[in-house]
Amino acid sequence: MDVDAFINRDDAEKTTFAKAAERYERDVLPSKRGKDQDIYVLKRVAKAFGPYSLAAITPARLSEYRDERLKAVSPQTVIHELGMVSRIFKAASMDWGIALPKGNPISLVRKPSLSNDRDRRLEGDEDSLLLAALQECESPLPHAAAVLAIETAARQSELLSLQWDEINLKHRVARIRGKEGGVTKNGDSFRDVPLSRRAVALLETLPKATMGKVLPLSQNALQMAWDRAMRRARKAHVHKQLRGLMANAGFDQKEQDLEIRALIFKKRAPRQITLDLLARIEIEDKVLVDLHFHDLRHEATSRLAEKLAMHELMKVTGHKSTRMLGRYYHPRAADLAAKLD
Repeated sequence: MDVDAFINRDDAEKTTFAKAAERYERDVLPSKRGKDQDIYVLKRVAKAFGPYSLAAITPARLSEYRDERLKAVSPQTVIHELGMVSRIFKAASMDWGIALPKGNPISLVRKPSLSNDRDRRLEGDEDSLLLAALQECESPLPHAAAVLAIETAARQSELLSLQWDEINLKHRVARIRGKEGGVTKNGDSFRDVPLSRRAVALLETLPKATMGKVLPLSQNALQMAWDRAMRRARKAHVHKQLRGLMANAGFDQKEQDLEIRALIFKKRAPRQITLDLLARIEIEDKVLVDLHFHDLRHEATSRLAEKLAMHELMKVTGHKSTRMLGRYYHPRAADLAAKLD
């Protein structure tokens, strides 16, 4: 105590994690973006650590929790949960004056390794297949969302927040905001992005309004439409490829039709050779497999990189650093080789 080395543990021992989590939800979360998801994570960790005092939550206990959770959920989910625990300890120490004798215990916990970088782009005729399937939707909005994603590199939530009164078709500029019109993922109030001629032409086909959303569609509805379109497009592609293989195997047009109908309606069993050819396609042909809506942002960024300088591209995509931009820029080696000529 004489040399100021003593740290009073009383507050940390008296305050349970449940009480700290309750205070964090009341005082801190309302000012955070994405608080709905944060509340879910907060309740999860409060259930696990609620009875313990802040002083009793050790790195060893957190590591044990990490290992158990990894058996049930993804590494990304565990990282979010450990991050929430860390945020509560940080608030307790910095904002609420609760001394932590051993500091933030999360600092001594190894985070799960994470490898979620994607480099998926549209290959071959996936572009036309996907957009054709989306055009079959009852509403034109899912197709419009996909085209705008490819042309602007905007996120799904940003596209669904687009307002007609913030689009200038004459000057070909759109003001991009975050989810529900809030700040963008990178913390900016908005960013203005240029619109390609294709994007302008697409917007001119949509029902116009002086106010309101350009794409009055929920995120869930868009995801459902996307999933259905992907299944339709994949099935149509596989059946086309199957017809080609059956033709090479000696099937005439009538026999091909019969086999395709057998696969679709299942009123009779297809021939074994048909099933073998279908299995071969499923193994070797990855067209429209594992394609997410967010991958269109990767596609758009890579296309725009061929036309814009790095600092211009960052203004369009909203990235704050070239390192983060690099996660979305995936040039094809063949395209780079062509530039060498």
